[in-house]
Amino acid sequence: MKGMKIIALATVIFPALVTLSNADSNILLNKPVFVVNGSMQITNPSTSLSVIDNGVFLPESTTFGSSAAIANAVEWTTTDGQPAGSGNAPTTLEIDLGGFFAISGAIMQADNNDSYLLQYRDPSTSTWLTLWNVPGVAGVGFTTRPNADQTTFQSLSPIVTDAVRVSATSGDSALGVSEIQLNGSAVPEPSPSVLIALGAILNFGIARLRKRSK
Repeated sequence: MKGMKIIALATVIFPALVTLSNADSNILLNKPVFVVNGSMQITNPSTSLSVIDNGVFLPESTTFGSSAAIANAVEWTTTDGQPAGSGNAPTTLEIDLGGFFAISGAIMQADNNDSYLLQYRDPSTSTWLTLWNVPGVAGVGFTTRPNADQTTFQSLSPIVTDAVRVSATSGDSALGVSEIQLNGSAVPEPSPSVLIALGAILNFGIARLRKRSK
């Protein structure tokens, strides 16, 4: 019960921290994109990295390596045939949000038979945490997750961040991302003391709940 009270307290603090300044929208649109790992593995370096957040999806099942994919996606490979294989840092793209945002959903179009990891920067610790493990799916070519309708967002536990990253976690040697969108809203920049306090409350509450469940 105490753990539940702590979580309840955090749910009161969190909305106060992330008071929304406008309606939810695609907060990634046209934000700057950087390669932080594996730049040499990108096979179409003449294509702007910003194609992954320009708000435009490829037609579903667009073939990897086709002229449309080369022009409208970031494609890469690895030397050992696996994204995060022995001795090879996975190609990682980072998107700077330019401010703090509360994120509640995501949609991503990528090569179908590979799995990807979407991460967010925890502003209280400057560490990178999992936002969404994007699964591989059946089909051919660039396919939108969680649904190929290009409109359905994957619901996520609300988080506050100022940057996100994407990399591949499994698949073949042909990897690619064509579009990422995040549903969210701008929020005031949280103070370090508030972030630390909120993190401590949530961590303690989760630990109490896990202990009770054993």
